Amino acid sequence: MVVDDALAIHDDLAGRGIEVTEVDHQAWGEFLYFTDPDGNQWSLQQLPDRD
Repeated sequence: MVVDDALAIHDDLAGRGIEVTEVDHQAWGEFLYFTDPDGNQWSLQQLPDRD
């Protein structure tokens, strides 16, 4: 799933008590991962600035 601000999403999830990885900074985007209560694993990506 693509998000606008990976760090803000990370902080929001962590603030709600959800175990979430640190933001993984790559040249092709920012990534974070977490598992929902049903055991589904989620990957969130912030696309790189293309300006």
